[in-house]
Amino acid sequence: MLVMLGVDRLDMIKGIPQKILAFEKFLEENPNWRDKVVLLQIAVPTRTDVPEYQKLTSQVHEIVGRINGRFGSLTAVPIHHLDRSLDFHALCALYAVTDVALVTSLRDGMNLVSYEFVACQEAKKGVLILSEFAGAAQSLGAGAILVNPWNITEVAASIAQALNMSAEEREKRHQHNFHHVTKHTAQEWAEMFVSELNDTVVEAQLRTSKEPPELPQNDAVERYLRSGNRLLILGFNSTLTEPVDTSGNRSDQIREKNPNLHPELKEHLTALCNDKKTTIVVLSGSKSEVLDKNFAEYDMWLAAENGMFLHHTKGDWMTTMPEHLNMEWVDSLKHVFEYFTERTPRSEFEIRTTSLVWNYKYADVEFGRLQARDMLQHLWTGPISNASVDVVQGSRSVEVRPVGVTKGAAIDRILGEIVHNKSMTTPIDYVLCVGHFLGKDEDVYTFFEPELPSDANMAKCKPIDAPKLPTEKKAPSKLPATKSGPKSSQTKTPKPSPAPDKRTVNNHSSGSSWRASPEKVKEKEKMAWSVLDLKGDNYFSCAVGRKRTSARYLLGSSDDVVSFLSRLAKGT
Repeated sequence: MLVMLGVDRLDMIKGIPQKILAFEKFLEENPNWRDKVVLLQIAVPTRTDVPEYQKLTSQVHEIVGRINGRFGSLTAVPIHHLDRSLDFHALCALYAVTDVALVTSLRDGMNLVSYEFVACQEAKKGVLILSEFAGAAQSLGAGAILVNPWNITEVAASIAQALNMSAEEREKRHQHNFHHVTKHTAQEWAEMFVSELNDTVVEAQLRTSKEPPELPQNDAVERYLRSGNRLLILGFNSTLTEPVDTSGNRSDQIREKNPNLHPELKEHLTALCNDKKTTIVVLSGSKSEVLDKNFAEYDMWLAAENGMFLHHTKGDWMTTMPEHLNMEWVDSLKHVFEYFTERTPRSEFEIRTTSLVWNYKYADVEFGRLQARDMLQHLWTGPISNASVDVVQGSRSVEVRPVGVTKGAAIDRILGEIVHNKSMTTPIDYVLCVGHFLGKDEDVYTFFEPELPSDANMAKCKPIDAPKLPTEKKAPSKLPATKSGPKSSQTKTPKPSPAPDKRTVNNHSSGSSWRASPEKVKEKEKMAWSVLDLKGDNYFSCAVGRKRTSARYLLGSSDDVVSFLSRLAKGT
């Protein structure tokens, strides 16, 4: 005898009459199953003093009695109906022996019964029939049989499908749902919630904070000249590129798709790169081939796709990506991005190795915003509802990337590789970080904010013992430079990284191949503090063309960046 189970409050929205009527139709159409299956319906009474609920109880009892009288026998009845609750252990045991769970809610915010059933089915691997009007359908729909509970014929057919389903298909469907239930736990939800809450606090602070002052160029140049080991981190788009008119000129859109280095910058950039005391890193969201095209002739470091790929212009590309980065969500998002690109004139989308980007910079302003809002609703209620990804909104763009992929999260790995490669013998004592970065990537500014550690045992800044540095970290694996850019295997979604600790320079993001064991943490912290000897007055973070920013200073445009870098190169 196979067991079908329904567990609901005796409430109008739970669709109990519809469920029982569908079971009756199934018995009518499948007489061979009448003595082989039983429906056990647990109906927990609620609001028993309300007339409408009393009528519902009478209606359910009447339907159950009629069906049992019609299809029952001296030894068995097709429906066992209980007007009471069960204790937790009895309910779990019942879930475990059930072959088919039937959830036919007419409207339901979530419906935890479906989750409980899946969690208890590791051995049995039963089938879940789930109402498409339950919130759980968004997360368990991949493995469940989704039904419209108002369609009695459809539900009856789904019961037949579930009872006749092969063991192989039952296993496959169960694995989809069991993976979701065991992965998306309350603990992970809490971590995600706290992470999003922290982001919201930062965004609120940016909205209410005063606009930063303009970059004090005289002071920045003077301190640059007095320093002994300088690090310049420069963005690319809207920072080092030639100015682009966004008023709607088609030629500018083509130029934006293929951004070029500002023509007045080349001479000054060459001078800065040739300075032995200066290390330059171009940190961009662009693909590796775009950076190679613009910077191959310079002696500098290039960090593509938000720092996930890195190389020196005289070497090969390597990946700094976390080892198990899950990119399985990309295929399900492509059609959404294609759809909105087609319906939004003069918009475009780009597929990168670690993200998808939709840009409506040259579309009609109001129409583009409406389309972006519609796209976000599509994304959150569909393809990415269960994916560990971040949706990053720019002023005229929407980007989807894995959780934890930011420029700030990658900077410690980039720094380590540079120090290892250059065999630095003196600590970095001057940092300039300039860029037109998205809000999610502005953690690169706060990463370098100098703040003395409160722990008295923290190692003091001191010169680097160069031979020891290479053994302190695991170098990223090298990748060949290809036309389509670097590739890496992705198999598992990392958990969201905690907010960076400003008191330590080496920010170990979750999932990073650099992540140290607990006994190594103090040793790595000492190494990190020996790499940087940065005083507050020698750190200049500067946002380009963004007034709401966590950077210390502002520059108006890429022309202003060129002017300032020329002063650094000339020492004036």
